[in-house]
Amino acid sequence: MPFRIGIVLVAALLALNGAVARAAGGGAPPPRVATPAKAAPLSYADLVRAVGRHRIASATIDDSAHVAAVTFLDGTRGKARYPASDTTLPLRMVSAGVDVSVASSSPGGFPIPPFLLLFGVVLLAAGVALRAGRRPRRPNLVVKPADGRLADLRGDVQLSETTTPETRFRDVAGCDEAVEELAEIVEFLRTPEKFQRLDARMPAGLLLTGPPGTGKTMLARALAGEAGVEFFSASGSEFVEKYVGVGASRVRELFKRAHAHAPAVVFIDEIDAIGGARGTGDGNSEREQTLNELLVQMDGFSATDAIVVIAATNRSEVLDPALLRPGRFSRRVAVGLPSEEGRRAILAVHSWSKPLSPEVDLDAIAAMTGSFSGAQLAELLNEAAIMAARGDRDSIVQDDLREGLRRVIAGPKRKSAPIADGELEKIAYHEAGHVICAELCEHHENAQHVTIDPRGDAMGFALFGRQDRALHDETHLREAMIAALGGRAAEQLVFGRVSSGAKNDLEQVNAIARAAVTEYGMSDRIGQFGGDERRLSNESKALIDGEVERMVAGAYADALELLASRRPQLDALAEKLLQARELERVDIVTALAEAA
Repeated sequence: MPFRIGIVLVAALLALNGAVARAAGGGAPPPRVATPAKAAPLSYADLVRAVGRHRIASATIDDSAHVAAVTFLDGTRGKARYPASDTTLPLRMVSAGVDVSVASSSPGGFPIPPFLLLFGVVLLAAGVALRAGRRPRRPNLVVKPADGRLADLRGDVQLSETTTPETRFRDVAGCDEAVEELAEIVEFLRTPEKFQRLDARMPAGLLLTGPPGTGKTMLARALAGEAGVEFFSASGSEFVEKYVGVGASRVRELFKRAHAHAPAVVFIDEIDAIGGARGTGDGNSEREQTLNELLVQMDGFSATDAIVVIAATNRSEVLDPALLRPGRFSRRVAVGLPSEEGRRAILAVHSWSKPLSPEVDLDAIAAMTGSFSGAQLAELLNEAAIMAARGDRDSIVQDDLREGLRRVIAGPKRKSAPIADGELEKIAYHEAGHVICAELCEHHENAQHVTIDPRGDAMGFALFGRQDRALHDETHLREAMIAALGGRAAEQLVFGRVSSGAKNDLEQVNAIARAAVTEYGMSDRIGQFGGDERRLSNESKALIDGEVERMVAGAYADALELLASRRPQLDALAEKLLQARELERVDIVTALAEAA
């Protein structure tokens, strides 16, 4: 009874409000108002970019329709729809110096007495509560674990709510090949009849592989956003449970929801958590049951099911072969580290909403970040913005970007790092040795920055330019070893003894030499070997260890010879470092030229 009374009362009050509003207007149509020149449509990304670059003079924001009408500094007008989740847009505009006014497209009316509206809402809420209390409760999920005890699983993992992402392919930069692979999936989800008339079926599953931070999750969201379909995501670890049968139940629930909202995209991150090869002796029957259920669900797709399953992993080599057979995750899309052009595009995407100084050179940053992923580039820009805010600047300058780069690589400066007398001089010669060896190696990248200020675990470091390469020959690997051992060689040459500062250098050099012997077949003594070392005899392993040791010793001897031939330049560069603590490329070139 309260439920019906509440509905009637609220409806009557709303109707009265509309009638009074119409009566106030006399039933006549609203007066005509002169319409200004039509505003050009803008994308949300263009709007955010214009705000960040201070190009907007004024804006009117309709908070109910989520539309922003802007007037640019040159007098032109534009209108953009922004997502409801962006609640900080007005504040960001005000911070950027925009004259902001907020309007609402909701029609006005006669004000309803608050106590009447409150009374109706209370009755309505009471009715809903009574109805809910009469409904039979869903029984708790009870499963029987391996030890025979019953477990009450009320705290089940909550999978993501259904939503259509706002991410688009234009928001994903640096992986154009992967975007091209996913584009036809978008067309399938939009117009499945185009494929069905030819009896063609898109792959039920796509496997995104690549290093961490390269944009696999963002690609999956962008695919669903481009297709305008629902997006369900879950991590492989969410299905892992000590109680047998729980993971399989969660898989069924996920796919049940996806079928109910088809067309849809199902994304499973870290699939190696449940998709590892079976029969490896780990004895985890729960994980295997979860994997079996996933395989069954994927086999249950028909040609008319508009559901695409996307999985992501950094360890595709450990996946069970049954996952990768045709009909399941038969299509693999490699999402690798971006090229220099891709890094430039990623920096542009993540700097849209950040005010950059006109002197900022993103090309120079892209050239120095050869091993960076998209996530690291985003973090670099964020650190640069923090540095600009700390310096109370209105825009990000090039020095902020350089500092952001150093922070991502080695962390912030450690002003209180313990350094004994004479150690700073050793650090300066150590870093100078790296720089000069790299300069003298014909194919090695030159140093762009060198510092003896402690950062993170490093007491100093040299930052080299990065050249994108798909292949590495023996010369490249040998020169990389020489440059890495240049610091240790400089200590030996100048002080007659070495320190523990070359720990990471030795790890890097030994890894390069072992890869050259056991993976690339670049040793004349070992031959064309490229197998698993664990299956070799002890004699073969000893032979490989000896070859690695010989290659490292040879690179160290070359580093000593190069530095001995350039001792004046080594002394001059180390002295310059002791004075300035940090040197850029132009300072390095000047110091070496003056000592030549």
